[in-house]
Amino acid sequence: MQFKDIIGQRPLINKLTQIIDSGRISHAQLFYGKNGYGSLALALAYAQYLNCENREHYNIIDESTQLRADSCGVCPSCKKYQQLVHSDLHFIFPNTTVKSTDKDTSSKDYMAEFRSYMIENNLYARLEPFFEYLGVEKKQGYINVRDANEIIKVLNLKTYESKYKVMIIWMIEKLNISAAPKLLKILEEPTENTIFLLVSENQDKILATIRSRVQMVPIKKIKDYDVKQFLATLPNIDNQQIENIAQAAEGDIIEALNILEQRDQDLLFAELFVTWTRQLFKLQMHSLSQWVDKIHAMGREQQKQFLLYALDSFRACFLKTATGITLSYQLDFGDEKFNNAFPRMITEKNIEGIENVINKTIYAIERNAFSKIAFMDLSFSISKLLKK
Repeated sequence: MQFKDIIGQRPLINKLTQIIDSGRISHAQLFYGKNGYGSLALALAYAQYLNCENREHYNIIDESTQLRADSCGVCPSCKKYQQLVHSDLHFIFPNTTVKSTDKDTSSKDYMAEFRSYMIENNLYARLEPFFEYLGVEKKQGYINVRDANEIIKVLNLKTYESKYKVMIIWMIEKLNISAAPKLLKILEEPTENTIFLLVSENQDKILATIRSRVQMVPIKKIKDYDVKQFLATLPNIDNQQIENIAQAAEGDIIEALNILEQRDQDLLFAELFVTWTRQLFKLQMHSLSQWVDKIHAMGREQQKQFLLYALDSFRACFLKTATGITLSYQLDFGDEKFNNAFPRMITEKNIEGIENVINKTIYAIERNAFSKIAFMDLSFSISKLLKK
């Protein structure tokens, strides 16, 4: 990860490179701010610059938008950093047991998955989706005693390739209280040429004894200008959408990408919803069966998301019919004729029944019901309700 790959944050990056170039490097630093602001990405880029063999420096005009220096990206150290496999780079992060094993675990048991996930997401990642990636989304994860022992073990070894050993601890606020004494001891008495880079979303949840032993590096939200510049590089997004997403994301790149993903999903769901409800009036079995096959091909989570989308859409239609209030973001199905005509079909005579049968189908899908039968039954039920 080079600094040029980080979205925005140029003033902070220039300050960090100046500190490294001057040799005033603190052995323990806390990068705190939302993961969507780039806190983990900044920590890794800092470490890569620290151990780069050929740092590059530039003549700059505006420090708010330009970099004064960066790692070269091509030396052996940089290449290994970019793959997260440098022998003097170590990671600790919250972890827990997975379904395939019930043994006590530590970060090193999931290091391959961690590297893959972080590279895929360019270091802009949240803990909950990472746990979902591991298949442990319903469990609590912690940095445990085994992780603390691993820190002590690897940092007592000599450096292999670079001047500095770097220990990045992601989500340090998840440190288990029983592991804290071991970490505190090595923070107080670090081994030679060891750099701790702690990363946190919420510094208030970190033990005060740890906060007192580190240099604080606050990560502020990304400026709207930089968010817009990033969004403009993505396909299939127009200027108005860029403005709306940047405003809603509030400087958080992960949130901006989530909004964009939701937009794309809603476009798909709107098309499915319009096709489906039009078929419910005629009940042409051949075309309805094709529609059900398309839904059946989706994963269960996406099927559930479509049902929730349909539920919100029916409610928005009823709101317009009953009160005249139009929530445009909920009633834009990409078909103006449908937008105007369909809401009138949802009244006090059928809205409660529609809600009940959709919720019943969600319950069935969550319990692994055969989706073809569940959606066909739902279609028949809503068809009857629409004709009331």
